Amino acid sequence: MIKHNKIRLLFAALLIPIASAQADIRDLGSSPSWLTTKVYVEGAPQTDVKEKYPGVVGISTWDPETNRYEFFYTDTGESKYNNGGGGYFFVTGDQKKHVLVPDIGPTKSIVRRLETLNKNEFTYSREVPRDMIESNPPVRIHVVHAPYTGSVKTNSALPK
Repeated sequence: MIKHNKIRLLFAALLIPIASAQADIRDLGSSPSWLTTKVYVEGAPQTDVKEKYPGVVGISTWDPETNRYEFFYTDTGESKYNNGGGGYFFVTGDQKKHVLVPDIGPTKSIVRRLETLNKNEFTYSREVPRDMIESNPPVRIHVVHAPYTGSVKTNSALPK
């Protein structure tokens, strides 16, 4: 599985103009970790709905040198790796998409629209079922992150 993910990542990297994507990827590495600060449904940025979308809320780490990411629970710092919460990532050359390729789990890749990426904010959007209930119609949620400065220590489960 890891070999196939590496091949997919290598193929995707060949499609990316490295110079144009490099600055954005480096902004992900400007903080050791990022915290989800807000989730809102498109068209309603004034209403934070994090409680309805717990699967996208957490602490995350992004390593632009290895293109590896990992997600963590905000209360314990435990890794979400074994539930598809870790793998490879890249930003497309047009800097409009942020793609995740998990090491583990049924999902092959997750394509997210990159809304904001700088040293102070990382925001993406993606379509999901409303309130994360599969039978509901899709909505576009925006997930906002800021550099994490809290006291919860994360425990990485990424393979070395």
